[in-house]
Amino acid sequence: MTRNILLIFSFLTIGFVTKAQYKYPYSKTVDSSDTWHSVTVKDPYRWLEDLKNQETISWFKAQATYTDSIMNNIPFTEELYNELTKLNVAEPEKKYGFKRLGNSTFYSQTKEGKFKLYRKFDNEDTAQVIVTPDMWGKGFRIADYEFDPTEQYLAIAAQEGGKEYNNAKIYSVTQNKMLPDIINGNFKGMVKNQNGTVYYWQTPSYDPHDYNNPNDFIFKKHTIGTDITEDKVWVSKFSNPELMNFSGGNYLWEITTYPHCNYEFAWVVQSSMTGIWYRKSLSTDKWQQLFDADDQIYSFNYFNNKIYYPTFKNAPNGKLMEMDLSDPATLKKIIIPEQADPMDGSNITQTKNYLIVQFTKNGVKKYSKFFHLPTRIISNALFKENTSKTYYKPLAAQKNDSVLIIRQDWVKPDYLMNGIIGSSKEIPSRYYQNSITPFKDNIVVEEIEIPSYDGTLVPLTIIRRKDLKMNGNNVCVVDGYAAYGEIFPSPQFDKTVIMLAEKGVVICFAHPRGGGEKGDNWHIAGWKQSKPNTWKDFNACAEYLINKGYTSSNHLCCTGASAGGILIGRAITERPDLWACAIPEAGVLNPLRGKYSSYGDNQNDEFGALENINDFFAMMESDAVLHIQHGVKYPSILVITGWEDPRVSCWQGGKFAAAAQNANNSNRPILLKVNFKGGHFSGNATDDRQTIFKEQAKKNAFILWQCDYQNANKYN
Repeated sequence: MTRNILLIFSFLTIGFVTKAQYKYPYSKTVDSSDTWHSVTVKDPYRWLEDLKNQETISWFKAQATYTDSIMNNIPFTEELYNELTKLNVAEPEKKYGFKRLGNSTFYSQTKEGKFKLYRKFDNEDTAQVIVTPDMWGKGFRIADYEFDPTEQYLAIAAQEGGKEYNNAKIYSVTQNKMLPDIINGNFKGMVKNQNGTVYYWQTPSYDPHDYNNPNDFIFKKHTIGTDITEDKVWVSKFSNPELMNFSGGNYLWEITTYPHCNYEFAWVVQSSMTGIWYRKSLSTDKWQQLFDADDQIYSFNYFNNKIYYPTFKNAPNGKLMEMDLSDPATLKKIIIPEQADPMDGSNITQTKNYLIVQFTKNGVKKYSKFFHLPTRIISNALFKENTSKTYYKPLAAQKNDSVLIIRQDWVKPDYLMNGIIGSSKEIPSRYYQNSITPFKDNIVVEEIEIPSYDGTLVPLTIIRRKDLKMNGNNVCVVDGYAAYGEIFPSPQFDKTVIMLAEKGVVICFAHPRGGGEKGDNWHIAGWKQSKPNTWKDFNACAEYLINKGYTSSNHLCCTGASAGGILIGRAITERPDLWACAIPEAGVLNPLRGKYSSYGDNQNDEFGALENINDFFAMMESDAVLHIQHGVKYPSILVITGWEDPRVSCWQGGKFAAAAQNANNSNRPILLKVNFKGGHFSGNATDDRQTIFKEQAKKNAFILWQCDYQNANKYN
């Protein structure tokens, strides 16, 4: 594409469908366009962006009703639901988040379809429920909880449906009762160096369809036991313009404090980039910048007036640094130099005496190094790291070095044991019963690398039955994300994956350029101007699977969520012949209009800024809505979106569905599923397992239906 080319994308103006069985709700077009850098881009579905207009609301409701009328009658749905339910019943009820306080233990558990918090005293046989989502009202779910540094209070935040804003209630550990405090804002956490204090932020609007200027956010502190009307402003644009006067999408995300630390730290982010500011705690001093976004720092830990942080600046695989806060400018040291495998910079764990630093190979094999803070000695793990992912969670914050050892794999349930760093001894948890692996003798995992269109080797995970017939007659689902330098998906047991694999479906996880599976260079190689590598890698994985006999194009489905919408949208618009089915969920499908959503410009660092000519053309190339063409035979598409999604506005999925419905020349359905109570990923509106299983069953039944499972190799 060049600057002097006028881009014209043709769409049909009425609900045209080649085959009469799909009569979609009418989607009108309008004469709207934008001109950037002398290029005019038509946008005939712009009207769908007005989510407060009754015509738009009616259109989304009509699409949802039409989709439900089809989805509710798909074969295989009841079968899949029953099998998921059986797998869930066979699995022991899990307990998580153990914390020992005095003569009692706290933990969380999903029971009777709801996530609850429990407290079990040593001298009592049964645990008492201390918090349920019903305490907030119907349709709420518990989102987060945190103890204050004195461990006298527990703050619990809950969200309504899929909304991302929450409010918090306070439980007194010493009195064993709920307190009257209610935090009416967005709970962020406890202030770690000020006892009995929580902090939260407020915005001008909590409507996910409204744009809130991040400079208008207000961060407040609440002292437990006082009236909330007495809460003091901690940071705002009036008190701290140095932190709240940004443009280009930068915004203050959180303020971090540490016990016995004389400083507080502010994190200013845009997309995946972060700048860090600091000042003396409990002061009104002006904030000073400690790191800017170019330092590529995503987390840090504090110990004895020093901070330990991973940086990817001039080190694509990351290195661990130490900074002495008494002289930040000069007192810096390399603790762990750059390694052959990438460091996971966002998941460094701290116990009383250790930092646990994780490394990953191709995103699917994690191992750790242990840095002893008092002696500065670095050692490998004494515990066996013999699964795809082994990681550690402190059991007593930073009081000691006891950890919960969590081993994860694609096809094995999480295996948890207790240990103490420095000893190789492990003991079972009395609160957690490890599960038996279902279908363990039938399933195999292949971790391979396949050559992409330019010869670059792309990691690909394949999960299948051992006795799979390699005759191209198997349903195959390929999932991917490839954005923000994140390692996603990473190995984790999923009942749905195992159930489908047992039925003969090949489940694959692709790791294209754009993610962090091979370090920061892997991210940059699928970012902005290089973003086409992402979907070309993904399509190369599909071609490999076809060429090797795992599947064929009429049995092949692709799935992806959030930023993975770019991956899925462009994979099928560039190679519609390659796929039988596609499911983008809460997907970024119209990035050229992203700045006009509720999140504004804060994704500029990842997707690009319209004002930059190079970014503009890169964003056009990544925009799936713009690449829908009239008369093309598209695969079946199920677009899933949440009406309450503030991150990826549901009009992105709506515009893509409308354009595809009007342009499609195949006899395959193009459906838009709208969860009107759902937020990002749309399905997080509830923690009720049966409701979740029903939705999973419907989605996977759609895949089996459209990938001709009826005539594929089957094993049941």
